[in-house]
Amino acid sequence: MLDKVAIQKFPKAELHCHLDGSIRPQTLQKIAAMTGAEIGTDLATVMEKMTAPQNAENLADYLQPFEFVLQYLQSEKALEMAAFDVMEQAYHDGVKYIEIRFAPSLSMEKGLTVAETIAAVAAGISHAERQFPIYGNILVCGMRTDSENEVEQIFTRSKAINEKVVGIDLAGPEVAGFVADYQDSFALIVDGEKVQLTLHAGECGCANNILAAIAAGSKRIGHGIAALGNQDVEEQLLEKEVCIEGCPTSNVQTHALKSKSDYPFQRWMKQGQKLCLNTDNRTVSVTTLTDEYYEMAVHHEMTMQQLKQCNQNAVQSSFASAPLKAELLEAISEY
Repeated sequence: MLDKVAIQKFPKAELHCHLDGSIRPQTLQKIAAMTGAEIGTDLATVMEKMTAPQNAENLADYLQPFEFVLQYLQSEKALEMAAFDVMEQAYHDGVKYIEIRFAPSLSMEKGLTVAETIAAVAAGISHAERQFPIYGNILVCGMRTDSENEVEQIFTRSKAINEKVVGIDLAGPEVAGFVADYQDSFALIVDGEKVQLTLHAGECGCANNILAAIAAGSKRIGHGIAALGNQDVEEQLLEKEVCIEGCPTSNVQTHALKSKSDYPFQRWMKQGQKLCLNTDNRTVSVTTLTDEYYEMAVHHEMTMQQLKQCNQNAVQSSFASAPLKAELLEAISEY
C-alpha cells in the first residue's frame, strides 16, 4: 500500500480549494491582530470555530465556519496573507499547481471592489510563487445565495483585470435547477481560452444539476458525487471528458456519503472517468491533498499508477496555460 511519505513527495495538482475554508488558524489570528479585530489568543478555540461541526447534518451545516472566517477577510492585506498561507500549505503538501477559488462578494462588506479583492489574492499567490516552487491561479466564484444580477456584476467586473483569473464557478448551498438561473451570466466572462467554467454540481444528490452544468459548457464538475450509479450522468461525464473534482472527506462530512469506503474511486477510475482528488477546504475539513489520496490507498487500494493518472487528469483539466501544463506533466512523468 502507498504510504503518506510517497504520496506527499509525488508532484500533485489541486483544482478545488476554497480560500476562506483553507486558512490556518494561526494565520487568521495574525490577520485579526493586524486589523485590530477581536479573535482570541487560544489557538484551539479559534481552530474549533474554523472547522466543520462534528455533527454536521448537511452541506448548509458544514458551511457554518465560513461565517466566522469571512469577517476577517475584508481588507486587501488580509486577502493577500490568506492566499499566501494557502499556497505555502500546498507547497509543503507536495502540490506543484493549485487553483484557489474565492467569492469577491464575500470580502466587500467594508468597501473593497471586485478588482481590489482579486488583486490582493493574486498578490498573495505571486508572493508565494517567488518563494516556493509552486504555481497558482484564481477561480472567481459567484454565490448561489445571490441574485443573477449580483452574480453578473461580479463576473463582469472580474473580466480581464488580472492574468491569474483563469476560471469561474458558482458556490454555496446547492438547489435543484440552479444552472438555468445563472447560465446567462457565464457568457459575460467565459471565453473558452483565458477564462473557463467549472461548477459545483451534484454535491447534494442533484444528479440533473450535473447534466445541466455539462450542457452549459462546464469543463469540470465540483464534487459530482450524485453521478454515482447514475448511468446517464456517468456516460455524459465520460463522453464529454469532463473532469470530476473529487472531494472525499468533504462528501463524508456533508453526508453525501456515509464513509470514505463508499467513495467511488475504483469505479470511476476503471470506467475511465477523468477524476482528480482535492481538499475542498483544508482547515474546515482538517485535511491535506496527501491525506485525500492516502485515504484512497487505505480504503480502495489506490496504486502509484492511479495516483499518477489522477494528477495527470488534474493538470490536463486545469485552466493553466499550455506551456505550464507541459511543464507539470513532464514533472509527473519523470517522477
